[in-house]
Amino acid sequence: MYEPRNLPQLNEAISAFSSMRFSIVYNNKYSKAGDPDADPLHFHNYLEIFLNVSSDISFLVNNNLYPVPEGDVVISRPGDIHMGIFHKAAVQEHICIWIDADFASPMFSFLRKEDFCPLFSFDEKTKKELLSLTFSLLDICENEGSELKKASYLLRILTLFEKETSPDAAAQSDIPEPLQKILDDIHGNFAGIRSVSDILTSHFVSSATLTRWFRKHLHTSPREYLESVRLSNAAVLLSNGHSVTDACMRSGFSDCSHFIVLFKKKFGETPLKYKKKVNVGSSFQA
Repeated sequence: MYEPRNLPQLNEAISAFSSMRFSIVYNNKYSKAGDPDADPLHFHNYLEIFLNVSSDISFLVNNNLYPVPEGDVVISRPGDIHMGIFHKAAVQEHICIWIDADFASPMFSFLRKEDFCPLFSFDEKTKKELLSLTFSLLDICENEGSELKKASYLLRILTLFEKETSPDAAAQSDIPEPLQKILDDIHGNFAGIRSVSDILTSHFVSSATLTRWFRKHLHTSPREYLESVRLSNAAVLLSNGHSVTDACMRSGFSDCSHFIVLFKKKFGETPLKYKKKVNVGSSFQA
């Protein structure tokens, strides 16, 4: 049997694609301005690509709120807390792609850049190309096209996000500076903040004012936001093999029983069941 003397070295980066799963959904429905139920504050273990086709929307990703012009994209990485905030009552049109893969692969290295910015703004030519590719992928999936064709279009979409990005390219919306500092504090010190009372004390703000800021700009409460940040961190830790107790304590929860109740309410299952079910290979670490 003939064997070549110089075997080619295979590229391992593409191996992430062989285990990749994805879903694409087109939304074109009426939403009220500021409706917290339209896209509530949430997080998951998938990569989410949100393409704004024709919505008047800002997108919260962790501690920053980005205005998203038509044709632009917001990418939420696994574990990122995010939500869409609609600014006027209208028919909101957008497309979401969710991806589950091995995000440690070089294929997704652009997600791990130190200056990674969730908002991607493209020139008009690239916007048209992205819209065309995305609607084509949607059509292929809805009409049960071949897996090879689906893979081809998804890869072509992903290559558009390899461009250099900088946080300075995304102008934040008009969140008051005091609230922005509080959001930054929560994300940087969630394990050390015992309760919302700590935030009131350290930032010299009243409970009524803080609640009003959160309701007006983020359509959630300070307690719900802090709780979501902690649970998000706990979910990432569990995905990466940490024990339930370790995930609880490292995320700022002092009572494991209470943590389990909150986690089950958020995910529909206990932290232990979640840990056993989650595919460790698809966890993400920035």
